[in-house]
Amino acid sequence: MDDSASTHLGLRDRWLTAGLLGIGLVTFAISASMTNLILPKLMTSMRVELYHIHWVVTAFSIARTITIPALGWMSGRVGPRALYLISLGGFTFGMLGASLAWDWTSLLFFRIITGACGGLIPPLSMAIFYQIFPPNQRGMALGLSLMGWSIGPAIGPLTGGYLLEFASWRVAYVIIVPLSGIGLMAAWLLLPPLKRPERRALDVYGLLSIAIAVTTYLIALSQGRREGWESQGIIVLLAVSAVSAVVFIVIELRRPQPLVELRLLASPPFLMAVVVMYLTTMTFRSTGPMMPVLMQRLLGFEPLLVAWTMLPSQIIYGLVVLATGRLSDRVSPTVLVVSGLVIYAGAFIGFSNLTIWTTSLTVSLFLVVRFTAEGLIVSPNNLTAMRALPEHQVMMAAGLIGLMRSVANTLGPAVASVLWDQDYSRHIQHIAERSPADSFAFVAALKQFQDSLVWLGEGAFQVPVKSLALMGRLLHTEASTAAWQSYFLWNGALGLIAIIPSLLVANRLWRRARTPVPEAETETVEPTTALSRPAAR
Repeated sequence: MDDSASTHLGLRDRWLTAGLLGIGLVTFAISASMTNLILPKLMTSMRVELYHIHWVVTAFSIARTITIPALGWMSGRVGPRALYLISLGGFTFGMLGASLAWDWTSLLFFRIITGACGGLIPPLSMAIFYQIFPPNQRGMALGLSLMGWSIGPAIGPLTGGYLLEFASWRVAYVIIVPLSGIGLMAAWLLLPPLKRPERRALDVYGLLSIAIAVTTYLIALSQGRREGWESQGIIVLLAVSAVSAVVFIVIELRRPQPLVELRLLASPPFLMAVVVMYLTTMTFRSTGPMMPVLMQRLLGFEPLLVAWTMLPSQIIYGLVVLATGRLSDRVSPTVLVVSGLVIYAGAFIGFSNLTIWTTSLTVSLFLVVRFTAEGLIVSPNNLTAMRALPEHQVMMAAGLIGLMRSVANTLGPAVASVLWDQDYSRHIQHIAERSPADSFAFVAALKQFQDSLVWLGEGAFQVPVKSLALMGRLLHTEASTAAWQSYFLWNGALGLIAIIPSLLVANRLWRRARTPVPEAETETVEPTTALSRPAAR
């Protein structure tokens, strides 16, 4: 890759830009970490049924995943600076509208705006971070771009958990608006001009095909558990998604200026880094929503205890990504990625021995190790992917990486929930076959429950019913524990599998990356607006 002067910004403007982008990243991360907290209160306030509430998350995910592929085109049309202002401004407007939503339809409308605009902030910021820092500091830069995912999840659940004890669900959106509004005004006044990639024509057919593929795919994943994966509707949605995805790939490979530059995958190091990113994102994002479920349903933790249990790991993650980012500028990123994957797999395999007596301290220590491993993986792997490409393709690469990460974000939790359900059903069936209702062991255990209830003073009328309920709860707990143990083993195995492509990234047999993208791309500097300062020289 050409490591010629990658930025026109001076030292002061470089760090000012990093700080301004950091506000947007933290704001987006806080919003993402608080969404699941408001769902119970939202169902009551909006009188929404359980099978409809998922659209608060699904609508956001669809809008986000559709707009990310157009990152390269939009950046070329308006420039990175203007695109960041539009993204943060749209995100702020969407959050304000959601806090004032008057019915279910209006809430979904504003969630779509929030996803479409806010979803661009992470990949756009990553590309800008990479470009404004010199080559020997880009590992540190990508580490800085991940700090939002440490601060946001650390602040969001604790703040939201306390406020939701006394206030409406709307407060979860209201408290974000001032922070994003301040970030927007500061960026408008202080963010310097940034290099603009080549201006491309809009690939309309590519945009339509990827929109259809993503929409049908995400709807199928969100509805699959309720409707059944073998139902006709889900099969049709998945078939339409697959056909649209094939059409999208054909269109993108045939166009000289595609919406998403799939030909970047012709670079073997970039391809292997994307594979590592996809596999690890599936595991990282699946454990995100699954761990609170484990702590509350199996271990009986209260919501605030869950938040406090997860807090140390979020702080550690922020420290690790900073240290790892700086370290990846000095040592091979592959060493850090492989080390992280080994630690990640070992942590999950070790935690597969959990029981219902597992303490919050044990869970917190596990999460610290898990997030330490993630911190060792993400930033160095992103650096490897970006280094494999020429400078002018960075923005298109950020769009492609963002698209793949967004798909993995959705697929990971869906696959995890399906695997858990299947394991749970299998263990329930195994327990039923091993201990039928007329077996000596079952009858003896039931008699113990009955004797205990009588000793506790339960009425004779309630003893048979309550003893059967306790026996059912015990069997459910046993099957759930076994399913969670299998789930952790599956995550550990996936971490070990990801080691293979991570080692292939550094294979000396690869030639220097030469992607078949037209080289006639130019970079221009956005015109300086009346409110922006000229770049330091």
